[in-house]
Amino acid sequence: MQKTFGGMPNMEFVIDSDGTLLASWEWANPKQLKEFLEKKVGPSGISDEEWKEISKKEPMLVSLKDNDEVPGTEVPRPALSPLEVNLIAEPGDEKPPFTLKAGTLPPEVTPGGLSRIYLTVTPDEESGLNFDKKVGSVIHLAEAKGIELQKDKILAGVRRSGVDIYPHTVAVMWSRDEGAKDMEFVATVVALMAKEEEPSQELKASFRVSGPVPEIKRSMDEILSGQLPAKEKLMELKCSPTGKEKSPISIDAAIFHDQANPGQGMIYLFLKVDAPGGFEWNNLASPPEVKLKPISGIELEKNIILAGKRSGSEDKEDRILAFWWKKEKGAKKIVLDVTPTVWVCSHKEGWCRRFEVSYRITGDI
Repeated sequence: MQKTFGGMPNMEFVIDSDGTLLASWEWANPKQLKEFLEKKVGPSGISDEEWKEISKKEPMLVSLKDNDEVPGTEVPRPALSPLEVNLIAEPGDEKPPFTLKAGTLPPEVTPGGLSRIYLTVTPDEESGLNFDKKVGSVIHLAEAKGIELQKDKILAGVRRSGVDIYPHTVAVMWSRDEGAKDMEFVATVVALMAKEEEPSQELKASFRVSGPVPEIKRSMDEILSGQLPAKEKLMELKCSPTGKEKSPISIDAAIFHDQANPGQGMIYLFLKVDAPGGFEWNNLASPPEVKLKPISGIELEKNIILAGKRSGSEDKEDRILAFWWKKEKGAKKIVLDVTPTVWVCSHKEGWCRRFEVSYRITGDI
């Protein structure tokens, strides 16, 4: 789990075979966990000397300055389309001590019509080798077909402490060649790797990455709550209605800064229906649509974003819409007008009708 979530600190839970929660800690605490399990299950078989050695290991930290690495918690995994990765090797070549996985966002979802490919390099546990934490891995990109890559070399971060057994995920921006339906390129991974207490050696392997260019779906503007970045990565924006008309909907907004690409990121809109007031979304009508009008501070790639079509006739769930922004040169504040057009039903009053109300969003960049 820790590898999956990028080596970040995790909460801990102890659950028995019946699914009952026995204990939990807000932060992973090996000592507490060991003591709890020894009381519940029995001695661990780990000597005091072994435990002292285990406890010396520091958590892994990553320097994300001046490189292309993306923290594991910021990789939009549910939105990625997987790409096929095949090792390029001659008969008799040794298997590399790492694997490569790739996935891409749909085209034209970022400012300027660009998109992003995510490449993850993971040490092969069977090899017993780890990345050299003092030197980040390098991935060279070449022979691109169907797309134009914005870089030919991408860099992973340097680990500042801890044994480096964790994957590196790096990202590169791309644009589609006109009319292209498929993409292909070669990724050559160069990594320094070693077993503990042994000198590092430079290892290299090339992979052919390929797959269809994902189709742009109009419902891609809506996301699931599980696709949101961690709460501490979001900064709340102020939303104020600009008209006097009462509406059964409200909007909250938050901004996210992309560490891999300073000066741009995502804005998330949370459309809420007044459920306590007896209102529900009318899913038989058109899905919610939001018009965007930047006033100052940012540029947008889209001026209309859409929620997805729901299968049920009505519901009260929030709609979370997301869109990319790019900072204007020298800007420190954002001013943006949003106008949602939604269909809402009131069972108390016996009607379904269309609402269009404007809000002004402001905040610091």
